[in-house]
Amino acid sequence: MPVRFLPNDAQHEAQSGETILQVAERAGIPIERVCGGRGTCGKCRVVVVEGELSPLTSSERSSLSPEQLSAGYRLACQARVTSSEDVLLRIPAESQVEPVRILSSGTSDVAPQDPWVTRHHLQVPPAGLADQTADLDAVLAVWRSRYSDPLRLDLSALRQLPAALREEDGRITLIKARDRVIDVRAGHATTPLMGIAFDIGTTTVVGFLMDLETGEELAVASELNPQTKHGDNVIARIEYAESQAGLESLQAEIVGALNRIIDATTKAEGCAREDVLAATVVGNTTMQHLLLGISPVHLARSPYVPVYTTAQCVAAKDLKLGCHPEACIWLLPNIAGWVGADTVAVLLATGIYLDAEPALAIDIGTNGEMAMGSRERLIACSTAAGPAFEGAHISCGMRASSGAIEQVWVDDEVHWRAIADAPARGVCGSGLVDAISELLRVGVIDNQGRMGNPEALAARGLRHLAHRLQGENRHRVFHLTGSDDSENGSLVSLTQRDVRELQLAKGAVRAGIEIMMKELGLHAEDIRKVYLAGAFGNYIQPSSALGIGLLPSFPNAQLLPVGNAAGSGARQALLSYRACEIASELPSRVEYLELSGRPDFQEEFVEAMLF
Repeated sequence: MPVRFLPNDAQHEAQSGETILQVAERAGIPIERVCGGRGTCGKCRVVVVEGELSPLTSSERSSLSPEQLSAGYRLACQARVTSSEDVLLRIPAESQVEPVRILSSGTSDVAPQDPWVTRHHLQVPPAGLADQTADLDAVLAVWRSRYSDPLRLDLSALRQLPAALREEDGRITLIKARDRVIDVRAGHATTPLMGIAFDIGTTTVVGFLMDLETGEELAVASELNPQTKHGDNVIARIEYAESQAGLESLQAEIVGALNRIIDATTKAEGCAREDVLAATVVGNTTMQHLLLGISPVHLARSPYVPVYTTAQCVAAKDLKLGCHPEACIWLLPNIAGWVGADTVAVLLATGIYLDAEPALAIDIGTNGEMAMGSRERLIACSTAAGPAFEGAHISCGMRASSGAIEQVWVDDEVHWRAIADAPARGVCGSGLVDAISELLRVGVIDNQGRMGNPEALAARGLRHLAHRLQGENRHRVFHLTGSDDSENGSLVSLTQRDVRELQLAKGAVRAGIEIMMKELGLHAEDIRKVYLAGAFGNYIQPSSALGIGLLPSFPNAQLLPVGNAAGSGARQALLSYRACEIASELPSRVEYLELSGRPDFQEEFVEAMLF
């Protein structure tokens, strides 16, 4: 049963009963599906050009408009191949997966201090008939004559030792990760010592190849987290991991992504993968568990207990990572089930644990993780911000890739800017926040989140905006673009439901901030610094975040965008053993605040949903 996909004109054989999404996946054709193929997001739209598929499902009838249905639109996760005749499908631009803009820059890194991977040149006297000292004993004797710290050679290093000693008349180089020798090289080797720092996000993965001796960033690579095909949020991944096969699949997918990043960065630097001698990993608690192949299912069940929170160090070979097999892969510690190593890395990078005055660090992605306090007391919490800030569960929402509207401003007309200056395909998180902030400011949306009616807007002198409103009450739509602004004439719009989705997301975040201030006995004017981390801090305009009430006004605070602070923290830990020690100590200094157990959370949440 051949199925052909346009516009790339790829053909693949399908089995009867397979969904179009399954056929596309086997053919290597990516189709957007933020719900993991559950039929709830409506993003995997395809158009039937020729042929017949299974009857429409209830999910399709609720997700697709009458106009789309009459034009042949189907959901790839719902429509199944049922006959032997050829099927020709077109994947519209909004359903195609484009490369995602991924934030990699962060706070400045410092030169390595107390590096935990070091090289040591030794001259070992040769053995002879008169002195039959074992190779290991000879190496240890020379080591003890020069250094006071311990030295340990595991089996892999012992296997390298005899050949290395004799190749260069006893001149060898030991590559050491703290007290453990991970590589033995003949001669006084000067090959750069390299490591890689990984930031594993629910949506994206970034890797930074670093020179461990100079602290120089050598190369950066990133990609969409391949686990997103199972769902755009942590809960969807946990549900998929409930079976052993699902858990193994998720682990293989993230290990594959890390290996592709290792390949890309080492090729860019012109070195071998085996030259990567260490790695650090940050990510939320679920991502860390999945990388290690540890079931995260109890993170989604009260009392939300992780399998571990302490830092973990495993050999690369045990994770099947394509770097030096004995490289130490150091996973930074987690704070709790829903506040992970990425938050620890943000604390490390911003230095909030050293601040004398109260500060807030906030990193909003698919989850909203926040920490507040000073060197005297720190608390942290996680809010179910949902994926709205990444463009998911929004009618025309999309990830931050080419054609996504990222900025919106309104004067006598509606203006917008799309990523890569491409024709508009949808709206990403920053564009959504901008748009709703601007529509609030000019009065198209009221403080309850309701869109006004066109007649009332026209009567208030907003006729230039009123014509963009269509529909009634809960079905009202505001068009951000015109039909000439996209490749296929489709409109990019905001619906009343989209506004409600943003209210839920921003309400959860704002409620978390208010409760943390209450817990610490602080008011908004007491906060002196607000560290805005991640894509939230880099791409969402602070004025728009304040405009929708996502953040309190914080009249005395500096708003400090710190970029990919989690990635910066991972780099600091890679370059400095002291930073590793600080990271290991931080969870014991941070009090975790479980919001779901607080009776006042719902009150704060309801209040915070208002604009």
